[in-house]
Amino acid sequence: MEKKITVLCVHSEKDFKKQGKTITKLAKKQGLIAITNRLSLFINKPCRRWWFARKDSEVLISVEYGLIDGEAISFLTNEVST
Repeated sequence: MEKKITVLCVHSEKDFKKQGKTITKLAKKQGLIAITNRLSLFINKPCRRWWFARKDSEVLISVEYGLIDGEAISFLTNEVST
């Protein structure tokens, strides 16, 4: 059974970076390129936007406005939150 990945409650720069690494690893496993608007900036706004593109064709496959951290993890793990 695969390990369930949960969205971190981001309160520090360390959590922020850890969650970013998790999203990047998940994308890489699926053959996607993860693109974000904030790599290391953590200033009272712990959420960033993510876009995903296919690695082979470099075609953007995620929504136009981007997905915030929690939505990105759900998108990559195919989990629907209620």
